[in-house]
Amino acid sequence: MSLVELLIALTLLSISSLLILHYIGSLQVSEQTQWQRREVWRQLAQKLEGSEDHANTLSEQQIAAANGCYWQRVEWQSPNHSPRYLERLRCP
Repeated sequence: MSLVELLIALTLLSISSLLILHYIGSLQVSEQTQWQRREVWRQLAQKLEGSEDHANTLSEQQIAAANGCYWQRVEWQSPNHSPRYLERLRCP
């Protein structure tokens, strides 16, 4: 194996390794984001079903979709923040 071939092989190995590390990082961020959304939905469900204390800061809408499904939209207002919302498709 010549020196040029060795350098090309090492370059390709380095690029492949960097791409794999970037991909793993992207997967971790995606998983964390998905977990955070699930956690927010869990907290919102508890607030909606539980106490009346959050009645002024939370609102829920159901918007009809196809095949008996509906979009569930929960909007809330945090102190010193603009209104935020989450939507998810619910099917029977």
